Amino acid sequence: MNATFTDVLTIVGTLGGFEAIKWTVNFYANRKTNSRIEEAHADVEEFKALREYNEFLQKQLSEKEERFVEQTGRLRQVQDELFTLKESYSGVKLELALKRCEKKKCGDREPQNGY
Repeated sequence: MNATFTDVLTIVGTLGGFEAIKWTVNFYANRKTNSRIEEAHADVEEFKALREYNEFLQKQLSEKEERFVEQTGRLRQVQDELFTLKESYSGVKLELALKRCEKKKCGDREPQNGY
């Protein structure tokens, strides 16, 4: 089959003529540029996803820090109450030691405390 130049032009004209030629030339001339543009769009989407994930992690971290501060506050409050109770216990124990009779099973208490 011998295709002549006019046959090729007839086929190209049938397929869209000058626009088909323009599209073909544009495609081959700009294929690297179009590839870089597509890669840039993919990078933008990837960075957007990473930024959203980073914001999600930052939010989780701040919530955990708030819970930690709250729990630390509760722990300190309980420790303060425990320290106060230990002080009062020590005071009662000291008072008991002062009023305890040194002689066991006797009628004369030493020290005399009025009980």
